[in-house]
Amino acid sequence: MSYLARPLALATFAILLGVGPGETVHAEPPAETGGWRPLFNGKDFSGWKLRNPDAKKTWVVCDDVRLDPADPARLIPVGKGGAANAVMLCGDDGRGSDLMTVENFDDYELHLEFNVPKGSNSGVYNGGLFEIQVFDSYGVLKPAFHDCGALYERACPEENLARPPGQWQSFDITLKGKRLSLLWNGQPVYRDMDIRHGETDRAAFERLMNANASLPPDLRANLREEGGRYVGDFGEGGTRSGLEGPDRPGPILLQGDHGPVAYRNLRIRPIKGP
Repeated sequence: MSYLARPLALATFAILLGVGPGETVHAEPPAETGGWRPLFNGKDFSGWKLRNPDAKKTWVVCDDVRLDPADPARLIPVGKGGAANAVMLCGDDGRGSDLMTVENFDDYELHLEFNVPKGSNSGVYNGGLFEIQVFDSYGVLKPAFHDCGALYERACPEENLARPPGQWQSFDITLKGKRLSLLWNGQPVYRDMDIRHGETDRAAFERLMNANASLPPDLRANLREEGGRYVGDFGEGGTRSGLEGPDRPGPILLQGDHGPVAYRNLRIRPIKGP
């Protein structure tokens, strides 16, 4: 489905997000600068859809967010949005639905900024499959496979670059074929890393190996223990809680069922050629 030719899908999503009868959600042509184009228009959720339409509605548009002084585990919306740098907030308790682009993407560069309150948890799923963890990891001495910046249960940052809860942070993700690179707050975390191979913890190792019996061969993990470390090949499928199936072009998916989180300045640039 093209970016401009999906009125039925947008109308359905407008209803899900509370747009009243007779109101139309318009998908506007993207503003291109150096090959980049925004994924969020700052006004509404045109071009996005809920993974679980029956879940509690928690996503709203606003100008900015701040920590709730009565509960630092929550974010409070400021303003009603409308500008290019407006915010997509998964508010309330953050236990709603994941939000994903209607459009699928293959090789690309992706920039986004995120804000998590105290103790909260989200993630950015590339192609709907491969999660870069968004988490309140501020103060963690040694990041693990579930901390912010981790390729969930496959790789973790050597250095904790997390800012305090309520402060904006950034990810710059490059995905080309099976190779992923990540800048977190402008600092390199992964460079051209193969998303199929890596290391995990014991709990994930045991779960993945037990799941192999119910999976087709290309989605099975082939992991081994080496001196207390769990390493090897994770197969062609995604990380935990991603969309089902093998690697293929897919959406940008923002986790919205694990806690409050805010995103802004989401933009993408396709990578063309070999």
